[in-house]
Amino acid sequence: MSLTAAPEPASLDEHLDRLLALEESADHIHGWHPTLMPGMLQTADYARATIRASAPALPPHDVEKRATGRTVRIDTLGRAAGRTARFVIGENVLTQPVGGPATLAAQLDHLMTLLALRPTLEVRVLPQGQAHPGLYGPFTVYRSRPGRSVFIEHLAGTTVINTPEQALSFIHASDNVGERAASPVDSLRMIEAARKRLTHA
Repeated sequence: MSLTAAPEPASLDEHLDRLLALEESADHIHGWHPTLMPGMLQTADYARATIRASAPALPPHDVEKRATGRTVRIDTLGRAAGRTARFVIGENVLTQPVGGPATLAAQLDHLMTLLALRPTLEVRVLPQGQAHPGLYGPFTVYRSRPGRSVFIEHLAGTTVINTPEQALSFIHASDNVGERAASPVDSLRMIEAARKRLTHA
């Protein structure tokens, strides 16, 4: 079966509009991010570092626009009653020095603040050394009343999958990594320990 997906966005503005539309219409967001902090949870400095690393040819004003856009996306969680988000991150996200140790430490501080202030947000850590369907790469599942959509960001741009048959594979993968991840409490301990190691380094 061929993959049915929405057309590729033609510009950065269209890419951001597509992503914001998905986030604002969803009543639940479930993301799997094995190598980087989810965009919705990134600080501006961390976002700049990830964007520069993944797209070194991108003009500085586009880097800044993307970074600024990421820092305000978390606000969509507070715009509707019952909207929740759960992200599973790979354990190496806690040690990958994106932007340098100081930037990563500030990012982990920011993450702990978000978790303390936003009860509708859950972040769980998947320990290293496991084989699972998420090894194929990151994705985010958005659940809304019409159904579910899957957002995939890659080097060539972004892809949105809307067909139920194709989305089901990602839903199963999302459930699988969620079951394997540490509990929210244990995950927070892992985040705090990683931040302390960076502070004392």
